[in-house]
Amino acid sequence: MRAEGIRADDLSSSRSSEAEPPDAFFLPQLDAGELDALNWATRSFGGLSLRVPVATPALVEVLCDRLLEAQALHLADRPVAEIAGVVGRAVARWYDPEYPLRRLAERWIPEITGYAPEMVRRGLKRYLKTFRHDRLLRFVAQDFENPLVLDGFQPNRAGGRSRAYGPRLTAQIFAGNVPGLPAWNLISGLLVKSAALGKSASGEPLFPVLFARSLFEEDPGLGRCLAILHWPGGDERLEAAAFARSEAVAVTGGLEAVEGLKPRVPAGVPFVPYGHKVSFAVVGREALALNRYSETACRAAFDVSQYDQQGCLSPHAIFVEEGGAVEPRTFAAALAAEMERFERSKPRARLTPEEGAAVNRVRSRYEFRAYDDDGIELHASEGDTAWTVIYEEAPERFEPSPLNRLVRVHPVRNIEEAQKLLLPLRRYLQTAGIACAPERLEQWAAVLGRCGIDRICAVGQMPEPAPGWHHDGRGSLAALVRWVDIEGAAENELERYDPEWTQPRRRRP
Repeated sequence: MRAEGIRADDLSSSRSSEAEPPDAFFLPQLDAGELDALNWATRSFGGLSLRVPVATPALVEVLCDRLLEAQALHLADRPVAEIAGVVGRAVARWYDPEYPLRRLAERWIPEITGYAPEMVRRGLKRYLKTFRHDRLLRFVAQDFENPLVLDGFQPNRAGGRSRAYGPRLTAQIFAGNVPGLPAWNLISGLLVKSAALGKSASGEPLFPVLFARSLFEEDPGLGRCLAILHWPGGDERLEAAAFARSEAVAVTGGLEAVEGLKPRVPAGVPFVPYGHKVSFAVVGREALALNRYSETACRAAFDVSQYDQQGCLSPHAIFVEEGGAVEPRTFAAALAAEMERFERSKPRARLTPEEGAAVNRVRSRYEFRAYDDDGIELHASEGDTAWTVIYEEAPERFEPSPLNRLVRVHPVRNIEEAQKLLLPLRRYLQTAGIACAPERLEQWAAVLGRCGIDRICAVGQMPEPAPGWHHDGRGSLAALVRWVDIEGAAENELERYDPEWTQPRRRRP
């Protein structure tokens, strides 16, 4: 078995030709001889076959042990500002359209996922800008009032000193529904000085490998703190080996996957889940002015269509306030026109038979209801299931979409009426896109916050969270750390052991 393209100390000889798919793993902890000794398999991911090592518990244990060694050598005592600088420079490489790893991603990720090449190209470019060096510093400051607590003990408000320690090693289970998403997990770990064993997703296993390689190119020491391996989800032997040596487990995926992993995480090991969530948009009457509603519809179409609603940030429904210059029914028609326009420039990815059947079931149900209900209109692409807009007055409940560019539009009299529909799904809500007058933002935010959301943004910005947002309502970095406090009283008491302290006092314990 050939080993070129795998040795992390010689990436220049990697299989980086755009005509040949790269390998779907990143294991700089192993030398060429160790790699040759592994068993290998070629597995199909979407429309592409990629080479991967066959994962075994023994391999996972070796990788974990070597990641712990690399963390002690390259991360544990490194200033967080220096780590952010390395990551920022690696990310900056991806801004260059001719950067070889970016070209590989743009060439092969559409083959794997079925997403339009232009969507992948623009999506990765916009997403990775989240991790520019200046934004990484804001990211750290968002979770830590004094980021230096990651480097040493700093004064706290109780009169003592505190320090935040990240896990030495984090097992990270990646999601593959949105290309680029694993960058968030990997960077979060590095900023709290944690090495990472990443399990790539079957839906898209390539990007985390390429991103880890770019970090290695910038700083080989930092790169050796990352390992990316693929194995079929649910393999309890492999997960037990990974979790036993990790000091934290971070999982991004569907509710079933997250709930299935939780019981297998050892007691005392922090479990950081990011399960499937549901988002929505609320359009106020101000955004329905004659000179604004078409732009609002265009922005909403982007939010719905980007990555085919596969991300948790995409809207499943849009609540449109009555009383504007344009009625909600007209807005739904405008949204349908914009969805068709988006489809022509960035076609939806291919669907599995099950996914296509799910869209058709919803369409058929509403088409049947529309015969007897004037409060329902169905707008749909002709001849296929590329996009669907359903206008529905007086829905019984907020019904999640089957995804793949199917969105419901519901007219509401005010934000409180939308609240009644949202509250039953409170546990599962995440992002609310808003289009309204600035003076109403705070009022709407207060109402929507009570509904359980953790992020509010403008319509047209839903798939692109700001740096440092509280993902699922908590800090991405703060969720990984443990705190150590030195009490101020202890420091005062220890002064008695100073050799220059000449007046010892007796004290009862």
